[in-house]
Amino acid sequence: MSHQWSQSAWDPPSSILVVDDSAHYRDLLTNGLSRHGYRFHEAAHGLEAIEALRRHPEIDLILLDLMMPQMDGFSFLKWRETRPEISDIPVIVNSSLNDPDSIAKVLALDCYGYFVKPLSQVDLELVLPLKIRNAINSRRMMADLRAKNRLMAEELEMAARYQQFLLPKQRRLPGVQAAWWFQPCRGVGGDYFDFFELPGGDLGLVMADVSGHGVASAMTASILKALIPRYLSEHHSPAAVLGLLNEDLLRLTPDDVFVTTFLGRYAPLTKELRWSLAGHPCPLLQEAEGEMVALEQSSPFLGVFSKDQPLLKYCDRSCTLREGQRLVVYTDGLLDTAGDQGKPKGRQRLEQMLRQHRDLSAGQLTRKLAAQLNRSNGDYPSDDIAVIIMDF
Repeated sequence: MSHQWSQSAWDPPSSILVVDDSAHYRDLLTNGLSRHGYRFHEAAHGLEAIEALRRHPEIDLILLDLMMPQMDGFSFLKWRETRPEISDIPVIVNSSLNDPDSIAKVLALDCYGYFVKPLSQVDLELVLPLKIRNAINSRRMMADLRAKNRLMAEELEMAARYQQFLLPKQRRLPGVQAAWWFQPCRGVGGDYFDFFELPGGDLGLVMADVSGHGVASAMTASILKALIPRYLSEHHSPAAVLGLLNEDLLRLTPDDVFVTTFLGRYAPLTKELRWSLAGHPCPLLQEAEGEMVALEQSSPFLGVFSKDQPLLKYCDRSCTLREGQRLVVYTDGLLDTAGDQGKPKGRQRLEQMLRQHRDLSAGQLTRKLAAQLNRSNGDYPSDDIAVIIMDF
């Protein structure tokens, strides 16, 4: 029975470096493998192999003997370990050494396979060509995967830069000192928040959390960025705006997407805060002395129920704010993230921290939160985290 593998017509010819001090054995290998369409380079020892790799970076695989003068195969493999640009080239060893220690030592140096000299006819015609093909294909697949990962990383970086445009640009607000912190879990995230002036002097305040993570959630957040300021400029009622957003999300997003939202409207002249929730964690209103109350409201997510469903009901609430009060609005990622002891922070522990650091300004407190959570969770937490702190 005859077995033969050939490269795809779409693939460039693979190059193999044959390293052996015996010219006769090099000829045996190159002649036996030439029918598979490979290109060959030859070296008599490790130093010549290094030079060949320098002159021919296109080499896809190395067939390596162990017992050679000047630089043997073991020394070459150790050198290869220190060269990232070479270490991904697969090596198949073909040596007369057949003791278990030598074989174990070679395989520990990240070799793809080991054949004992002399090669049998089956090894030369069937097993070795199959091993070579698999090794080269595996390397090319990994190179393709790395290229795609690089492209994805570049696209995520561009998306992250774009998402910066969704973040609040205005820090100076009449009668309010505001600060915020945002940490996506995947470079880009689905948390959207903003505070902005409205026609007539009122302030708009929004915190939204899109289900899921990554680019898809960020795209939904960009829809909210486009709609909320306009709707809140046209409608005095935050609850009415939530109703409009719900219909838009049902129309513009997939069925499995939903959004939790806090939407507020603050009138600096009357100190009234009018707000509404859509399934969002309760904001915390803290007194100057440290005590706080949760702005609680039971309501459904956005993007789940249509307006003809009896469960869909958004209501406005209002309160009059006093000088020295602090409003803390956040997404659930802040509660789910681990604190100093590695336990989920939870609302109770968040309230404890807010009381402990009530003397800090809004900006100082956001930096304190960021430092503590980054220390506990590293660069990327398990969920997007967003928080706005506003001092009145």
